[in-house]
Amino acid sequence: MRGEDLYSFRELWRQYRSCRRNKRNTANALAFEVNAEANLLALQSQLRDHSYRPGRSICFVTKGGKPREVFAADFRDRIVHHLLVWHLEQVFEPRFIHDSYACRRGKGTLAASDRLTQFLGRVTANGRRPAWALKLDVASFFPSIDKETLFRIIARHVHHPELLWLTHTVLFHDPTTNYTFQPRKRGVPPPFDGGYPVPPRKSLFGNGNARGLPIGNLTSQFWGNVYLNELDQFVKRILLCRYYVRYVDDMVFLAASPAQLIQWRAAVEVFLREKLKLELRPEVAEPFGVERGIDFVGWKTWWNRRLPRRLALGNLRGRLRAFEQAAIRSGLHGRAQRIALERRAGAGSVGRLQTVLASYAGHLQHGAAWREWVVLWRDHPWLESLFEVNGWAVVARFSAALIVRARRFREQYCALVRRAGNGCLVFCPVGRFVEFRGAQRVLAERTLELRTTYCARAGFALVAGFPAHLVACYRWRAILKGYAVVEVREALEDVAGCRLRVPGTLWRPMG
Repeated sequence: MRGEDLYSFRELWRQYRSCRRNKRNTANALAFEVNAEANLLALQSQLRDHSYRPGRSICFVTKGGKPREVFAADFRDRIVHHLLVWHLEQVFEPRFIHDSYACRRGKGTLAASDRLTQFLGRVTANGRRPAWALKLDVASFFPSIDKETLFRIIARHVHHPELLWLTHTVLFHDPTTNYTFQPRKRGVPPPFDGGYPVPPRKSLFGNGNARGLPIGNLTSQFWGNVYLNELDQFVKRILLCRYYVRYVDDMVFLAASPAQLIQWRAAVEVFLREKLKLELRPEVAEPFGVERGIDFVGWKTWWNRRLPRRLALGNLRGRLRAFEQAAIRSGLHGRAQRIALERRAGAGSVGRLQTVLASYAGHLQHGAAWREWVVLWRDHPWLESLFEVNGWAVVARFSAALIVRARRFREQYCALVRRAGNGCLVFCPVGRFVEFRGAQRVLAERTLELRTTYCARAGFALVAGFPAHLVACYRWRAILKGYAVVEVREALEDVAGCRLRVPGTLWRPMG
């Protein structure tokens, strides 16, 4: 244990900064930040005199095929969670086995998949001999964790009285007694309603606070590792299983014979029931040959390659369909698609879509998924009008962030046209005219049949343009010739004396 003062202001401030980096600007986070120093001092005082009690949580149900009940803790409580986990990590990290993953530094999904690939290479001698695999997972893991059993496990290794008090306070807090229900999807009924989508076995409501950790808290993820570390030790020390990987409650066993795996499955089932009061999923898993590939942490894995799961690719295509429905409209009598570029939130936000694409690209690039990535862009040609793709890198063609930082007209114009491409015209307003400069001027001359005149401005000598009230006419002309059009508007605010120009609408020709 590093020092005796668990609640030093320096450590509270460090955990506060960590929470601010990792969380969105929610209302309670912003309210806390208004007078952060005073709020941290008050929190420190409550922790020291044991008057601290967790506050109100936000309860919601996730979207998707498997609805999950999530309790998002108050920002003040998240600071305490980070502080508690930081202290508990020093006790339990040396006790965890190497091959347990999730909620550990350097132990994410990619590390778990790499380890499984390494094990497959060893057990099959790089594909030269047969091997068998067994996949197990716990039924309703987080809602089924017994709190008394978990606290006894923690108390067996933690002897600092303050750390035990704080662990007990957070662990035995019942979030169902103080929460606000905020449905993420319209029409979702609240708890105790007949249509509540979360089944009782997966919900914290109605169990008397005897079991269940709230999904959404850092402490729950860490304590899940602490709870199943008992199983890890049993598998490694008693069963002597050499090739074993666990990510949260998903477990993979590898062996040279199916009989060995069946024996281990029976032992694990008994251990979970008697020691941890958990059950395996009702569907009894059977051993299978590793030549089929193993579905684990988002990949179908063999000893020499891995492919993305169809579910992951299906989810990405679903996000693209949601964007199409929210942001893309037919225009100009069906000859063009109209895409709003200014939307900042929701499924139709270009910035949010870029984040989604970058996230999936970061995942897919670690496997044999290049063909699927290319097919994705081919099936959704409007993506190339919004983003410039270089391998796995996805960059927005019209980045509002770069334009906002521009201080002069030349910087704004260059930010607007830099990644527009040879097939796109940027209609940039300057007073009562729409002007084209540089490479855009040459393209406008050829496409819109404009004349070039001398008008020195912002480092450009020549300009082509037309009166702003003729935008619709020239937009139609560009679309008929197969060119995309980005209409830029002048915002009311000035940046260092220069009127800010913001990309508003993208018109993309059909076909």
